[in-house]
Amino acid sequence: MYLQTENKQTGKEVIIHSWRKANQIRDWFVRRFDLDPNDQLKIAITRDDLEALTSDIEQVLASHALALELLPTAAGFFFGSTDYDGYYFEVLRDTRHFLQKEFTYNSDLENLYYTEWW
Repeated sequence: MYLQTENKQTGKEVIIHSWRKANQIRDWFVRRFDLDPNDQLKIAITRDDLEALTSDIEQVLASHALALELLPTAAGFFFGSTDYDGYYFEVLRDTRHFLQKEFTYNSDLENLYYTEWW
């Protein structure tokens, strides 16, 4: 699973972040965009989408009881564990860190996508 930019002039694609076995992140995108969870996804997203994801992550990290409501796990082939364990929360912390500290993208020059390959 990846966040990817695409240069609007050249079409060059660059992976800017990746997840491995982060089914709660994938399921968040499936639910937000009302997609078929059995499809391989490539979704055009916006900074607003990522801000909403960050908000949900922050709420779950502040209160683990919200995990089932805001960022539930999802079972599936190659999707990893559905436990709400240390790895689940590590993925959330890493994602939050990337989105708050490292994420850069210029919507005038680039398209932004959540995409996956499996």
